[in-house]
Amino acid sequence: MSEVNRIWRLRNRPVGDITDDVLSFEEESLPVPSDGEFLFRLNYLSLDPTNRVWMSDMDQYMPPVELDAPMRGLVSGTVVKSHHPDYAEGTIVSGLGIWADYQIGTPPRL
Repeated sequence: MSEVNRIWRLRNRPVGDITDDVLSFEEESLPVPSDGEFLFRLNYLSLDPTNRVWMSDMDQYMPPVELDAPMRGLVSGTVVKSHHPDYAEGTIVSGLGIWADYQIGTPPRL
């Protein structure tokens, strides 16, 4: 497992076409899961028209992505470290996440 996490962050709100200053691609240290969480490595990332909507500061069905925050998207990945009894290493997970090689998963509370 890499010690570096590559992540896309929203830096500016796009106006018209997406330009090079809208997103930044950075390297950060790996996040560390707390009790009840797990770390997973990205396998698949969905790039959809709604990503453009989420970048905009407009009324929508969920809050827009904040400036300087990781870009959000639908993701699927494999658990590589777990502090949750229901998510063993090797478990495949999916849901709404961020554009990053590694990220923390927190199971939904029912």
